[in-house]
Amino acid sequence: MNEKAPEWLEAYAIARDEIWEKDPHFKGFLTALQELNEETDRGVALVATSFLDKLLMDTLAAFLIENASARALLSGFNAPFGGFSTRIAGCLAMGLITNHEAQQCEILRKVRNRFAHEVEMNFNTDSVKALCNNLLVPERDKDGDARRKFMSGAMMALIALLNRPHEVGKRRLTPGEWKSSLASA
Repeated sequence: MNEKAPEWLEAYAIARDEIWEKDPHFKGFLTALQELNEETDRGVALVATSFLDKLLMDTLAAFLIENASARALLSGFNAPFGGFSTRIAGCLAMGLITNHEAQQCEILRKVRNRFAHEVEMNFNTDSVKALCNNLLVPERDKDGDARRKFMSGAMMALIALLNRPHEVGKRRLTPGEWKSSLASA
């Protein structure tokens, strides 16, 4: 999948870098991401994807009607949207993320799962390298090692979704008015 990054991706990476330098909101986020460079491989995989998982949960929460049923879908024991994979699927099914964003999140999730469930794991492990080679990354990172590709792919996904809860909240679902026998009783 990672033969040559599309032109829009390169333009996006340049614009992203410019925004990070000027916007204080993004600048604070960049500081947190830069701290990831000091993490172990496992730390990088788990922390970066936990940010992404939280953004997807916040996106769903911003879209759903604000009530106890929506909260139950998002958190608690056996919550339908309580896991990273179901949050990806839910956001995609509701049109809150694109197919490309979902694919990128899915690859990052698979890498995270390798680190979360296996003791001897690092970015030099063949299965992790294979997954990272499928991430969409800017041209400047395509020849990098698996950790660099993971970090670049995760940062691109995070930046794409950073303001998504706010954007989605503008189109929050509202209760419908339905004709029913209960309304006339």
